[in-house]
Amino acid sequence: MCGITGIFNRRGDKVDANLLDRMTDRLEHRGPDGRGTHVFENVGLGHRRLSIIGLSDGAQPMSNEDRSVWVTYNGEIYNYISLREELQALGHIFKSKSDTEVIVHGYAAWGTKIIEKLRGIFAFVVFDQVKRQFFVGRDRLGVKPLYYVATPEHFLFASEPKALLLHPAVPRHPNLDALSLYLRYGYVPAPMCAFEGLKQLEPGRFLIVTEDEVTENIYWRPGSIGGNIRQHDYGRLDELITESIDVELMSEVPLGAFLSGGIDSSIVAAAMARSSRLDAAPRTFCVGFPEPKYDESRYAEAIANYLELSHSVDTVTISELDILGRLVDVYDEPFADSSAIPTFFLCEMAKKYVTVALSGDGGDEVFAGYRRYKKLDGASQMSAATRNMMVKLADLYPRTIRGQRRLRKYASSIAQQYENDLCIFPEYVLSSVVEPELCREVDWSLAAHFEQAPCENPIAKAQWCDLMTYLPNDILTKVDRASMANGLEVRVPLLDHELLEWSFGLGLSQTFAQGRGKWALKEHLAQFVPQSLFDRPKMGFGVPLEYWLTKNGGLTQIAASLRANHPKGAFYSPIRPEAVDVLLPRAGGWDLSAGAWSLLFLEAWWQKNFV
Repeated sequence: MCGITGIFNRRGDKVDANLLDRMTDRLEHRGPDGRGTHVFENVGLGHRRLSIIGLSDGAQPMSNEDRSVWVTYNGEIYNYISLREELQALGHIFKSKSDTEVIVHGYAAWGTKIIEKLRGIFAFVVFDQVKRQFFVGRDRLGVKPLYYVATPEHFLFASEPKALLLHPAVPRHPNLDALSLYLRYGYVPAPMCAFEGLKQLEPGRFLIVTEDEVTENIYWRPGSIGGNIRQHDYGRLDELITESIDVELMSEVPLGAFLSGGIDSSIVAAAMARSSRLDAAPRTFCVGFPEPKYDESRYAEAIANYLELSHSVDTVTISELDILGRLVDVYDEPFADSSAIPTFFLCEMAKKYVTVALSGDGGDEVFAGYRRYKKLDGASQMSAATRNMMVKLADLYPRTIRGQRRLRKYASSIAQQYENDLCIFPEYVLSSVVEPELCREVDWSLAAHFEQAPCENPIAKAQWCDLMTYLPNDILTKVDRASMANGLEVRVPLLDHELLEWSFGLGLSQTFAQGRGKWALKEHLAQFVPQSLFDRPKMGFGVPLEYWLTKNGGLTQIAASLRANHPKGAFYSPIRPEAVDVLLPRAGGWDLSAGAWSLLFLEAWWQKNFV
């Protein structure tokens, strides 16, 4: 994995090489092993390298034979060997063993169609020196990030906003629409960015950029899930899971895995343990908590012992709330998912032993593992008459009563129920803790994505929507920033697009059966790990945030330390001065710890960037 950045002065001005250097080196954490730049008149490409494959000859930016095509690239192409052989048969001459080089030769041979041939995780920018245009691509699921700025004068890009903010043409202003969505969902969804003028390239898309225009194209998106139900074929599923993990074991540096004790990470660890590609049992890593309700480390240890893996565990405690300022630097944008805290320390621990770690991320979305899917299944079976009755009952009670909220929730449409389950604030509470400019209407919602899903069943719609929104904007963003801040590459074999596309044909009887998700994955794992070690109620990667924020006045103390920076003891961001007092009583019985954390993160981010 790496960090990429670049400058295209669209009116012909020469690139400032010193500015390009500063933008490139601002991403040093993503690529501590090397750096490179290429300047050609009004074009500049920058690269920071984390060496994984082609250690001696994979430096970037990289060109083809006649230096007419250049690339700066972040990611891994798992099928690069077969692509290289195909390109060599066409007459292309390779000068390295790196996977990077197949992109430039592939573009020269197939144009933009090369992106459809790539199997892997990537964000890249190709500069075609003959056509004077850029080809900018991001992987299908959005594992690797790409931000850009497009104005009549400039096209700028980078792996993270921090590099773009160094350019004098990028003013540092908050995007209030994006921040309003952040306070609903806990993240800023692509294509938006928390900084005005910056955009994210959405997953499964590419741009063509010339001096005159920027055009966006969709090359991949999830198909209909459960639409073409195939017969039970667990043998084929076993082959695809094993193969997708096996191809991601290519590495010239030490490699390990995250092991939480859950089904997804256990599948990855079990496949690695039996792989012939590894000379020794892989090392696995886990974090735990002193609070038993949230601690899965004992389950991870039991599975590691059964598979005879070398296993490391670290404990994350309440004292780690002090990491707030560091996380603001790591994520660049407000990011309210508190599991970023243990994820950061998990990556920090893993980096002491390995440079590459495989993760089980994606199993919940692909194989219907989230608890909220069960709620949707029940709600979808409710009659219209029952739903109308609940509306009438809800109107009889004050909205602060816990039962009223539940009644109104089930009286909503299925799309709205899906959205409500993923909102971190009840709407009436949000309006009481932030100023009106952060309670604005924005033309983007999870409910709208749910309605657009090309699926029939509500669970399949939720899976599709999660793959398009929650997965790239929350889960994959969380892991990318935490891992790259520690110089660690994380791979996600359960999101291999070939496995993913095959799984779309599974019916709910194979993924969500008897009210329980990931049925097919459990059948697969039971062949390699005793069912008693993993078949238990789902915990997820939760954090004892409510306990941490209420113990010894944690919420009040953090808020007080932030307000101490203000001359009047207030918040700089559009957060109401009384916000903490409103949240402390847990209005309406809702656990507001996630909302409280989102406000603290927003204020810390605001102070870093605008004070």
